[in-house]
Amino acid sequence: MTNKIKWDLTTIYKSDRDLDNDLEKVENNLDKIEALKENIGKNITDILLLDVDTSRVLEKAYSYAHMKKDEDANVTKYQKIDKKVMNLYNKYITKMSFLVPYLISLPEEKANEIKSDEKLKDFDVALMKVFRKREHTLFDKEEKVISTLSSSRETASNMYYYLTNVDMKFPYLEKWDKQITNVNFTNIQTDEDRELREISFKEYYNAYNQFGNTIAQSYYSHVDAAVKISQIRNYDNVRKMFLFNDDVDEKVYDTLIDSVHEYLPSLHKYYEIKKRELGLDEQHMYDVYMSISPEFEKKYKWEEAKDLVIESVKPLGEEYVEIYKKAFVEKWIDAEIREGKRGGAYSSGSYDTKPFILMNFDGTLNSLFTLAHEMGHSLHSYYDRNNNSYLHSGYTIFVAEVASTFNEALLLNLLLDKAENDKEKIYLIDFYINSYKSTVFRQTMFAEFERDAHKKIESGEVLTKEDFSKLYLELNKKYFGKAMISDEEIAYEWMRIPHFYSNFYVYKYATGFAASSILAKRILDGEEGAREKYMEFLKDGAKHFPIEQLKIAGVDMSNPETVNQSLEIFENLVKTLENMLNKGE
Repeated sequence: MTNKIKWDLTTIYKSDRDLDNDLEKVENNLDKIEALKENIGKNITDILLLDVDTSRVLEKAYSYAHMKKDEDANVTKYQKIDKKVMNLYNKYITKMSFLVPYLISLPEEKANEIKSDEKLKDFDVALMKVFRKREHTLFDKEEKVISTLSSSRETASNMYYYLTNVDMKFPYLEKWDKQITNVNFTNIQTDEDRELREISFKEYYNAYNQFGNTIAQSYYSHVDAAVKISQIRNYDNVRKMFLFNDDVDEKVYDTLIDSVHEYLPSLHKYYEIKKRELGLDEQHMYDVYMSISPEFEKKYKWEEAKDLVIESVKPLGEEYVEIYKKAFVEKWIDAEIREGKRGGAYSSGSYDTKPFILMNFDGTLNSLFTLAHEMGHSLHSYYDRNNNSYLHSGYTIFVAEVASTFNEALLLNLLLDKAENDKEKIYLIDFYINSYKSTVFRQTMFAEFERDAHKKIESGEVLTKEDFSKLYLELNKKYFGKAMISDEEIAYEWMRIPHFYSNFYVYKYATGFAASSILAKRILDGEEGAREKYMEFLKDGAKHFPIEQLKIAGVDMSNPETVNQSLEIFENLVKTLENMLNKGE
């Protein structure tokens, strides 16, 4: 179906030799920087310029290497190239570990001299972000030690990765001729056979629980290491350390959780409706992924999907649409399903490449929304790179999910307009409600678990498997409500969430989705100036911190009322769904 839908990475490097030339350039640059360090005070401008040149080349090489590896994991040649590039990147990090401590140690007069250097005019934002770290940066030798030990600090997450992706073996369900894996578990949970869902649910989570003590020790060690680094770097806590880089106040995090708590009754209402519509005496966690209208299923051909996503973004104007079309003409997208290809989906690339997309298009509604989602990322990257210098480009993860989920909202609006009957509309609204649930409510539940677990460990508590599981089960009951039975196995779900090894990351999914739902509604409602503000946001790159960027777009995520506006949209979706279902009775 999608045999010809493959990206063209020769636009990055025509041959492996071209890649080798760039890697040699990085090595040469590092040697030059090492020599310039002998008289760092005199040579600081040249060092900064060489550092940026090196970073830019490395990003391009990394993008190429990891995408070639993801094309087919069975090709050992590209496994080696990927490892080679990562080794060089780690060497670069270690070699350059002196730079930030040196800059921060400078007296104000010398720092101002560097900031006013005409050759470094593009460094204004980067230098501002360096100097604001003054109280959290150590001396050169100490920073080098921390940098050198960075790979050791990854031991817990690496152990978790290999345990859960390689060593753990999940049961084979003989009755259904199905092997449970991390990849197919969610798909099995959508099967209409309830016995299959129940047994696979219990077997899957019990497989994790068998290694629960090891996983708990791994996660505890990961958090404990972060606690120690935050103390060494003079932060009040781990969360503040990780939010500092984005200049996000902790109240943004807490505001999200508090607002979601306020709107939990609307989520509970949804599960009451679902329980009734599915005719369940008891609704269990293995019923979560079932659609309210499981009998309705629609498949999309690739050309149809392409036309739909292009049409969906027309509210953003002709320029956006024309750039959007380039993705299909210039072969940004690898969508075919083939053996050895990486699962999932992403948008990737560097300042000097196209914003490529990897996905596995299977014709489902979910796959259609994935295409819209990743295109949102790629168009954001396109506007970012084409409107900013290298040093002023590179938006943060905090705002990344805004552009992607914004495009999902536009697609939903188009599909609802094109729906042929109420049954299809109910299916679409239910699908989008579940996106809301997964991205806002569920990620916020994860964020609350993470916050509370860190607080306990920071206060000196030693947490075991039982402690983590009890904390998680209590949260699950709170979020899913009385219409859902929180089966004992769901207490182990925290064990399967790899994002917990990226400290205080998951909340960004929820804030991004919340912001995009408001912005999309304003543009679809034809609010004056809404589109122009959103386009300005896409073009901002890295010139402002993320909270300020969202203010440019028209939303203030530090204001509880903003999050509430988004959750009101969810509440109205649930009411609309209930009214449509009642109308059909």
